[in-house]
This record gives sequence, structure tokens and C-alpha cells, in this order.
Amino acid sequence: LLLGLVAAVTQASAQDIQRDSAPPTTLTIDQAIELARRNNPDLQQAQNKRVGARAAVRSAYGALLPGADASLTALRQQGGQQIFSGTSLGASSDINQSSYEIGFNYRINSATLITPSLQRANRDAVEADITGATENLRSNVSQQYLTALQAEANADLQDTLVVASQQELILAQAREIVGSGTQLDVQRAEVALGLQKVQALKARNQVEIEKLRLYQLMGVNQPPNVKLV
Repeated sequence: LLLGLVAAVTQASAQDIQRDSAPPTTLTIDQAIELARRNNPDLQQAQNKRVGARAAVRSAYGALLPGADASLTALRQQGGQQIFSGTSLGASSDINQSSYEIGFNYRINSATLITPSLQRANRDAVEADITGATENLRSNVSQQYLTALQAEANADLQDTLVVASQQELILAQAREIVGSGTQLDVQRAEVALGLQKVQALKARNQVEIEKLRLYQLMGVNQPPNVKLV
């Protein structure tokens, strides 16, 4: 039974180590900006307006072209006789009729002449909006990337302070043993260690929050164990 328990604990520990030791996915700031340009929903919405603006320009120029109409009509009446009130009606032979019409027209006014210029200006404004949205997104992603890096650096600092607090606790316990310290010093060191662990936990949670905000700006799902480099 003891061997079985040891084997089970060893297997569970190996699975935890394998799960925690998954290779981290690296992400550079240039990769983050490029992913945001391709997937950010706000930028995609701004870029979709480009298609409508270009189509409006083509439509405005198309209104300057002449128009053409064509029509074709065909009629066939089969011959025969029909008796109505004692009178014979109808034609004795088949009747075929056909007609066609082709027409050209050209209409122009001041609105037709001004519309292309207006639509070109609207297209240029849309392109300017897209450029502005792209640069704004680049700035936001870069700032958020640096904020996430800063949060990671702060979390590493808090982990270092936890180790220092652990060393202070060990030192206080050693002083109590040799008589140069008191139990109160040990308790103070324990409280300081507990508070520092809370700060370290908050710092690690803040790292995940900042990474989540970064990937929200990028418009993609966050992979596990991502590493900002």
C-alpha cells in the first residue's frame, strides 16, 4: 500500500511538473503591433469603410457616362375562328408582330459634376481615419506592452522581497534560539513575510491582468505561459 501511494504521488507530481514546464510562447513588441493591425476589431471596422468609399467614387464617375436603353417585344397570335352570338370572329392566318427600341441619353447637372470631388474627399478622409486609427493602435499596444513588462519586473521584485523576508524570519528565529532575540521579533518577521507574500501574489495577478489587456487590444486569444521579450 505504501509503495502504491508513493507511486501515485510521484506520478501526480510528474504531471504537475510537465504541465507547469510547458514551453512559454514568446511575444515581441513588433509581433504584438502586427497582430493588432490584423485582428483589432476597431481597426478592422475602420478599414471596412474603405471599400464603401472607393465604391462611392466609382459610382460618382459612372454618373458622368451616358446611358443606353434597349427593348425588344415579340407577339404571336394563332389564327382560328370563334363563334360569338352567331358571328364568326378571328383571323384565318397566324399573326406575328415584333418591335425593338434602342435609345441613348445623357443627363448632367451641377450635382453630377460636384459629386466626384466630394466622394474623393470622403475617400481621402476615410484613408486618413484608417491611418490615424492604425497609429493610435500602435501607440496603445506599445504602451500596454511596456506596462505589462513593468508589471512583470515589479512581480520579480516582490518575489525577491519574499525571499528576503524569509531570510529575515530565519535570522529572527536563530537569534531567539541563541538568546539575542525575542519571540516578538519572530512574530514580527512572520507578519512581514505574510504581508510580502500577499504583495507578491497581487503583483503576479496584475501581470496577468496587463497581459489580458494587451491581448484584448491585439484582438486574439492569449496563449498560456506567454513571455514578453
